[in-house]
Amino acid sequence: MPEITVVITSYNLESYIAGCLDELFGQSFQDFNILIVDDCSKDRTVLMIRDYQSNFPGRLRLIEREKNLGSPARTRNAAMDSGFIDGRFVIFLDGDDHLEPDFLEKLHTAALRTNADITLCGYDRIDEQTGRVLCTEMTSFPILLHLPPQDDSLCFINGSLWNKLIRTDLIGNTRIPDFKVGEDVSFLQALYAKAVSVAGVQDVLIHYGVRGGSVISNTQPETIRAFADELAQLYQAQREPVLRENLARLAFIHIGISMAARAYDNPSVQIGEHLRWTRRYLYTQFDGLRTCRFLRLPSLVRHGVKGYALYICKLLYKFHCFSLFLFLYRFVRRLLHVDFKF
Repeated sequence: MPEITVVITSYNLESYIAGCLDELFGQSFQDFNILIVDDCSKDRTVLMIRDYQSNFPGRLRLIEREKNLGSPARTRNAAMDSGFIDGRFVIFLDGDDHLEPDFLEKLHTAALRTNADITLCGYDRIDEQTGRVLCTEMTSFPILLHLPPQDDSLCFINGSLWNKLIRTDLIGNTRIPDFKVGEDVSFLQALYAKAVSVAGVQDVLIHYGVRGGSVISNTQPETIRAFADELAQLYQAQREPVLRENLARLAFIHIGISMAARAYDNPSVQIGEHLRWTRRYLYTQFDGLRTCRFLRLPSLVRHGVKGYALYICKLLYKFHCFSLFLFLYRFVRRLLHVDFKF
């Protein structure tokens, strides 16, 4: 059995899959196998993967879907249900990101040293057209965080899977919810509720490519509400007080800010109506704007600029003028060509 199973979901990745596989097979750590679930690619992706299978016999397994599943959540769930994840650890990659040569080695070393259930690393987001680094994240995460935490650390873990090495038996029967935005965040929250600890590697080991310069979003309100419902259900099911408060602020960050920004960027969304729904959701499902200690100023100021920004967002929601923040947020992103993450 390998130490790590690398799961990749692919759909029309002929421009990227070779680079991803070259970087994986060029890793300084080689005790891994690869499971790729292809969701009915129409280009040369599958043919290219088969070439790698012949060059690396026994190390790459390909599942070719006969019918398109239509979402990364479903294809990743298909991988988890396949019985082919046999590594002690698993990591889920997108197939179009760029890895440092010691990506797996440093994650694996940290996982063994700390005995953590989940080990994450720093990453950056890069504009593929210009090569400019838009933001760098997760480079100051603690070397080891015991769960449940004593603070709001979980709120600031990025919600993607591709920078996280997960102990396979932690997953068990947990699966990724079947919607297209925020599904990884919800999956990770379910894992944190079962985990004993999370470790951090503070080096930037993976580079996320951002394609296209448009800020136009096609995220629909019904998709956001499916994500919101899942967070509310996790919150209601959670009985540990600190984890509940982390979930409350997480909902404020993701539903109140990130998803509101996506809705604002979609010309088909009635933003006023959507923000009224968002405010009702936050107050009724979490009471997060009133009582969550992690949304109070003394807690937020410890996080510097991000903390002050969250407090201002809270006030703007309180006074029904959060659309002002969204206008300024989009203006600054366009003006400075940067990407802000909470």
